[in-house]
Amino acid sequence: MYKEVIVSKEVVIKQADLIESIADSLQYISYYHPKDFVDAMTQAYEREESAAAKDAIAQILINSRMSAEGKETSVPKTRVL
Repeated sequence: MYKEVIVSKEVVIKQADLIESIADSLQYISYYHPKDFVDAMTQAYEREESAAAKDAIAQILINSRMSAEGKETSVPKTRVL
């Protein structure tokens, strides 16, 4: 069903591997948060007065850190492109 992608005479990449790599990359960037975002969320957490809002921000920050460390988060992976 899947084909091979010929990169050069020495390198052959299976189509399935290429698709999986692209999907993994898209999954990564959907979870990764740049430092300025994390810094802003940390400041928002520190200023927030609502316990429920603080909990929500804390969960975002926890998931962001876990993703950055390559750990599973509580957010499901849907693989929807």
